[in-house]
Amino acid sequence: MKIGKLYEIKEFFWFLYPSKDIAVTAAPAPRYDAAAAAAAADRAAYLSNRFKCKVSYIKPSSIFCLLEKDEKLLKILSTNGELGWIIDDWCKDDIEEVNQ
Repeated sequence: MKIGKLYEIKEFFWFLYPSKDIAVTAAPAPRYDAAAAAAAADRAAYLSNRFKCKVSYIKPSSIFCLLEKDEKLLKILSTNGELGWIIDDWCKDDIEEVNQ
């Protein structure tokens, strides 16, 4: 993946954490497909409450710009203006580059 490029989520919902620390600390979460949208929303609310911050998620067909990456995490900006971190190891097979 290349910084500054656009990418699309193909099939699953992925949690968007507000900081690296929270992303690394968060317990591994299951992947949610389109049929489990309500479960993804409930889990995001639970994580938000647990970590006292806003944990949101990006859904299938969402496009984002990759801003930064390290060994395990990707910092992204979603098309709806949400900025945060997703865990690369968990979602790398569900992301594809958007050709322009």
